[in-house]
Amino acid sequence: MELKRRTLLRVVGLVAFLLAGLSIADMFRSRPYDGVVLEADAPGRLIVRSVVPGSGAADAGIRDGEQIIGIDRNVIRTTGEAAGLLNRHAVGRTIPYLVRDAEGGLREVPVRLGPRRIAGLNYLYACLLGFAFFFVGLFVLERQPRRRSAQVFFILCTLFLIFLVCRLRPASYSQVDTFVLMMGMVAFLFLPASFLHFFLIFPRPVRIRPEAGEAGYPVKRTLWLAALSAIYLLPPAVLLATYSIARREGTALDLISGAPIQNWWLLAAYMAIALGALAYKARRLSNPRERRGAGIVLFGSLFGLVPFLVTAVAFPSYLHTEKMLPFVVGPLILVPLTFAYAIVRFQLLEIRVILRKSLLYTLTTIVVTALYAVGIALFNAATRGTSLAASPFFPIVFALVIVLLFEPLRKGLQTVVNRRFFAERQRLEKALEEMGDALTAQVDLQAVVHDLVGKLPQLLGMHFAALYLVRNQQLERVAGPERLPERLPLLTELHDKMAGRRGLTVIEELEPMAADFPELGPLIDRLTDAGAQVLGDLTTPRRRIGLVVLSGKIDQTMPLDPSELSLLRRLLDQAAVALETSMLLEERTQQAELERELEIAASVQARLLPPRLDFGPGWNVAAVCRPARHVGGDFFTELPGPHDGSRAVVYGDVAGKSVSGALVMMAAHEVLHSLALTHRDPEHLLNLANRRLYGLGSRKSFVALAYLTSAPGGNGLLYSLAGQPQPLVRRCSGEVTELDLPPNRIPLGALDNGSYCLRFAPMACGDLVLGYSDGVIDARSPGGESFGFDRLLRVVEDGGSSPPGMVARILESLDEFTQGTEPYDDVTLVAIECGRETSP
Repeated sequence: MELKRRTLLRVVGLVAFLLAGLSIADMFRSRPYDGVVLEADAPGRLIVRSVVPGSGAADAGIRDGEQIIGIDRNVIRTTGEAAGLLNRHAVGRTIPYLVRDAEGGLREVPVRLGPRRIAGLNYLYACLLGFAFFFVGLFVLERQPRRRSAQVFFILCTLFLIFLVCRLRPASYSQVDTFVLMMGMVAFLFLPASFLHFFLIFPRPVRIRPEAGEAGYPVKRTLWLAALSAIYLLPPAVLLATYSIARREGTALDLISGAPIQNWWLLAAYMAIALGALAYKARRLSNPRERRGAGIVLFGSLFGLVPFLVTAVAFPSYLHTEKMLPFVVGPLILVPLTFAYAIVRFQLLEIRVILRKSLLYTLTTIVVTALYAVGIALFNAATRGTSLAASPFFPIVFALVIVLLFEPLRKGLQTVVNRRFFAERQRLEKALEEMGDALTAQVDLQAVVHDLVGKLPQLLGMHFAALYLVRNQQLERVAGPERLPERLPLLTELHDKMAGRRGLTVIEELEPMAADFPELGPLIDRLTDAGAQVLGDLTTPRRRIGLVVLSGKIDQTMPLDPSELSLLRRLLDQAAVALETSMLLEERTQQAELERELEIAASVQARLLPPRLDFGPGWNVAAVCRPARHVGGDFFTELPGPHDGSRAVVYGDVAGKSVSGALVMMAAHEVLHSLALTHRDPEHLLNLANRRLYGLGSRKSFVALAYLTSAPGGNGLLYSLAGQPQPLVRRCSGEVTELDLPPNRIPLGALDNGSYCLRFAPMACGDLVLGYSDGVIDARSPGGESFGFDRLLRVVEDGGSSPPGMVARILESLDEFTQGTEPYDDVTLVAIECGRETSP
């Protein structure tokens, strides 16, 4: 239905354009011409309205108000008959005219036919004015084809075109004259109704027009359509009634431009109501921009139409006077000009026209040049023949004055152009530039977010702005309305698309991508439902920062125009750098705080490790724990042994590194020490510690542990392994073997029931046992190769004879192998040497 209406409007516009072209072509067509301009308001009679000076009729003495009765001794009754008779003769012929004067007397006069065209400057101005209306209306219709007010405005402008071009033409003998004058009359009949209709719905409909969805809408809509139909049918009804009464009473009609004076009074009433409605609504518009635009249109309509209406109703004879017609019709140009200005300056009817400064500056230069050319011509004409003009220095001085005055005048006019057409854009540029400088100077993340999300919608006149930052491989909303999703997926395709558009894109333009990327469709729907229209990508050469989500404009449904998008792109580039700087500073601050806390934790953890280990008389012990980070999950400690005077060494490796591993490490350390005070039996101690650690609730909080203590009598070791690698034994003969594995070696805390037991390993004087965590064999070289068990075995075979020497040799080998690369895991070494003869 809407498409059919727009098509019909374009067809009507085309017909009106062709009709106006027909009228102009007929008026400017060269033909045999007598110099008589007929009275258009005297139907059925050829009354002389005026006579062109110097024409054949003027030379023959034909005067205004006389009636042409015959031509070439043929009685004529219509302009068509007159045209046919004139067209039989060539230019330059003299033919007789039968003329009736004002007193009723008849006379025959010879009239020479000349070659003149009938149209003059007044009609040319009326044509230009009509086409100005038409093209402004066509521009509005093409920009807002679905808007009802734009459609009615196009009809109004089309009727103005037909009326000005077809009705205000000087009446002639043309065969098409009667037809185009009648079309102009029809346009005049519907002109007041369309004028009133337009101003009832412009720029916002008055309350009498029902809105879809309100209570009783069908009935109210029917009443509105009936009232609107009555408005359009009343002028033709008045015309028919006036003609009917005049015919019945036998009186002559008082016509003005072909229409009864009653219709002109009706036109005045319609336009008075329309202008009153516009004035009433203009004062109550909430949007200042729209209010100023409506005020401009009101000004142009008031001062453009009132002189024409007052003259037509109060002084109708002036419409028939060629000299007065420009002063009557001339002000009508204010209507299309003010409407065009309101569109350009205030985006009336939500139509945005992007004016280029270069174009306006060029036009300004042309205007200034034309003004100077006219001034020079006038000055030369005024000084011609004077002593000033005869002076040899006059041309030089005059040229210098022109040069000196040209540039100031041009710049002055450009200043006026900037102030009238680019004031808002300049204010926006300045505001966004200041905002960008403020963002760049900020180092606080919250301040940057507040400025970007809080101030940007105010500057651009939007409902809202929202900011998403990249966190944990997704986009997290840090500012913006809650109706937007809290998190968005981090889609590479979306950011690549926006990067191709220099960081900004309208959401509608992403819809074609939804078919290729399934995750994009739901994202577009969620953002659109929340009122978002534009997305801005925040990316620097170093990292992807996040996403800015912008709504539409508060006072219009149009997206941002290209100039605003360009300004916004520059601002978002600055915002991305500012956000990156603040985020890096915040991350560095957090990192520094974390490093201080880790240093404190490392100091606390180091104090938990005993400075020296006592394994009992006859045993030498050395141990080291090197965390991969500030703090680690490896530890060693000393506990009371199972029998009197004995000591036990325990070393462990907690699942996890850094802070989490350190917390579990300290928990395991305290559990072992607290239980060892009352439970010295190794198997019972380990089973209780297993249940205690299992009860922490996290399946990742298990501890790989090794328990070593001397056997009664000092002839060997008792040991238990709970997830730790098998300790190595280097005999005094140099042979290196592994201790046997116990039946159950599940790490502590992994299962509820551990069932740990002890194994015995005989030891001779000089034998050395090396316990180690898996961080030793898992150490990596710069190339990613593991240190491995075989290298450890060779180092133990060739290592120092004492526990400290063995530990030092292994650490030295690890440092040579890793070459300073970041440690892969915590490293723990415990070396125990039997230093006396053991009894058999």
